[in-house]
Amino acid sequence: KASNTLLLCDTIVAVSDEPPFILTEEPEYVRALLFHARDDPLELVDDTPANRRKGWRRIVLLFNFFFPGAAVADLGIRPLLRLDPSYKYGWGGWLPFSWKSEEAELKAFDVYSQGGAPTIFPIIQIILARGNSGAATLEWVEKVRQWPFRRVIPQHLDAPLNMDPEAFAKTFSFIEKGVNGVRFCDEDVKFLRYAEEGFLNFSVYKSELGPLQGRGGCEL
Repeated sequence: KASNTLLLCDTIVAVSDEPPFILTEEPEYVRALLFHARDDPLELVDDTPANRRKGWRRIVLLFNFFFPGAAVADLGIRPLLRLDPSYKYGWGGWLPFSWKSEEAELKAFDVYSQGGAPTIFPIIQIILARGNSGAATLEWVEKVRQWPFRRVIPQHLDAPLNMDPEAFAKTFSFIEKGVNGVRFCDEDVKFLRYAEEGFLNFSVYKSELGPLQGRGGCEL
């Protein structure tokens, strides 16, 4: 029997504020959530639903943006001086980021997640907009759009997603609009834009869509 399901990797994703079940059923993954919920290097945060959600949203912001707008990075020697090999949650308690405020962090995550609405990984959108400025991507989207599916299972973050071909195609509308815009806070995509225009400039094709542009007014 046909499942009417589209399997995707590294294109469409969606995320909610609850960490996936797989991260809450294994002690090793729970430690990872609590590791990222810290505000001090050697802090042992309580294992609570609130702290698990806190660690999860920080993980999401970090792996999407590398240097999210709600965080301040310190990749120098100072965090290394506070390492303790016996620290319970691992990595010696290394903490190369501090977060500006819970309000900024929550706002950035809410703008990113949009209540679980589908989107595209920002680093993947950079790739999709390159070459012939997204024309090849639209050709692929139109081909997939002809398939009779009712749900999508991405290989990352939330799944399954209730999406039909029209909703799938709408996710790539930035190409037809001719602007490499994303719904995320512009402070969050600032580093990716800097990398795209700067030290990665030699390795990515130019695009008529321009560099990533996020939404203004977040004031993270």
